[in-house]
Amino acid sequence: MSVAPLSSEPVSEIPQAAPAPETELSPESRLSLFWRSGIVLILAIVIGLSYVFNPPINVQAKSGVLMELPVFVGDYFGQQGEITAVEHRLLPKDTEFARRNYDDSKGHMLTCSIVLSGADQSSIHRPEGCLDGQGWTIVSQDNVPVPLDSGHTLVARNLSLERQVTTDTGDHVTVRAYYLYWFVGNNVTTPSHFQRILLSNWDRVIHNRAHRWAYVSLFALVSDNLRPGGLSPDETKTMMTDFARRIVPTFQISEMPQSAQN
Repeated sequence: MSVAPLSSEPVSEIPQAAPAPETELSPESRLSLFWRSGIVLILAIVIGLSYVFNPPINVQAKSGVLMELPVFVGDYFGQQGEITAVEHRLLPKDTEFARRNYDDSKGHMLTCSIVLSGADQSSIHRPEGCLDGQGWTIVSQDNVPVPLDSGHTLVARNLSLERQVTTDTGDHVTVRAYYLYWFVGNNVTTPSHFQRILLSNWDRVIHNRAHRWAYVSLFALVSDNLRPGGLSPDETKTMMTDFARRIVPTFQISEMPQSAQN
C-alpha cells in the first residue's frame, strides 16, 4: 500500500506554538497531589514486599474454560484455525490455544479464539497493541452486553476497526471489522484489562494464588462494502453477539450445564 505525499511544495517555515503560561498550584491542589502520590507509593511498596516475602505463587491448575471449541454452532461449521509462528514465538511455552474459523455457508464468517495462560501470566495482554501492529486502526470501542441462556449477562469489549487496502485492480478500499473480547478467570469474567490486573494482584497479595486467565475473542469483517448482500455494521454486531450467546456455554465452565462440566 502506497502513501501519497502530503504536498509537493517545500515548507519554508513552521509556525511555533506560543509557550503555555506557567501556573502555580493552590495549596489544596498540592496537598491533594501529595496524598494521591503517597497512596500510590504505599500500594506499590505493599505489592512489592508481598512479592519478595510471600512463598512462591500457587498457580491454579483449574481454569475457567475448556480448550476445545465446538465444530458446530447453530448453522455455523468451524474449521481449525492456524496458530501463527509469531504467537508461538512471542508467548510463553506453556500458553494454550484454541481457534476455529466459522462459516454458515451464506457468506457469514467469523473467527473465535481462546488463549489460556500457564504459570507465566504474560500470555494475556491488551489486544489493542497487537491489532495496531497488524495495521488496524481502532475507530471506537464500547462494552456490549451478551444475554446468555443461563440468565447471566456477559459483558464484552467491542473494538470497531478500519484499515486501508489496495485491491489487485489498484482500487483503495476501507476494510472494516469488529473485534469482540473478554477475559475469563475461575468463576469470574471481565472485559477490562485493568480490572483483570487488579483482580490478579488482589489474589496474589491476599490469597497467594494466580488465576489461569483466558482471553477469548471473536473477529468478523463488516462486509456490506465488500460483497453483494454483505452485512452492515449493525447487522455484523448482532451476528457476533448472537454467536457469542450460542458458543459461550460450550467452553466457559461457569455457563455450562452441570452435567457437561464433568
